[in-house]
Amino acid sequence: MLTEEIERYVTSIESKLLSRFESRERLLQISREVIRYSGETISLSHRGKREEALDRYSKAKTKLEEIKGIVSNFPELLFGDVGVAFQEISEASVVLSFYFGTSLTLPKDLGIPDVYYITGIADAIGEMRRAALESLRRGEKEKGKEILAVMENIYDMLWKLEYPKSLVPGLRQKVDAMRKVLEDTRHDVFLAEVVGKINED
Repeated sequence: MLTEEIERYVTSIESKLLSRFESRERLLQISREVIRYSGETISLSHRGKREEALDRYSKAKTKLEEIKGIVSNFPELLFGDVGVAFQEISEASVVLSFYFGTSLTLPKDLGIPDVYYITGIADAIGEMRRAALESLRRGEKEKGKEILAVMENIYDMLWKLEYPKSLVPGLRQKVDAMRKVLEDTRHDVFLAEVVGKINED
């Protein structure tokens, strides 16, 4: 009978569904840890604390391996906080390389999809603006200009990937945000130049 067949089917998948539920809960927890460690990596990098930043980044990568293990069993769970975790650790990779000259950890090394890495690069532009402003605050105008040049180069590279929109989902909005960050930073660098020249006169 139909009901008996359905009952056998439901019974056969019950344990798998329970495992999926438990894995999802664990996945959310680990993803938040990756996001936290990645954020701490970026914060410590801004403060010039290289070893501490590298330590937090290492912890983020360790947690990332746990995420990948779960997702390999349940690919359908790759969404939401998991995607954010991939994006955040990608941003942390770029910021570490930017501040300390370490080799850039690429998505193939992290074992994550390229689309998340690209959006992570886009987000790193905001952190570079922070570095540029700090340089200008210290009177290091040339350093500020150098950072702006790096930001502009990255923008030009990512802008090419904006179309078609489906190539990297969510990139268009980030490119728009990057453009605004660049405009603001150019303005700040310009003002620093003008003020400097007035003071010299």
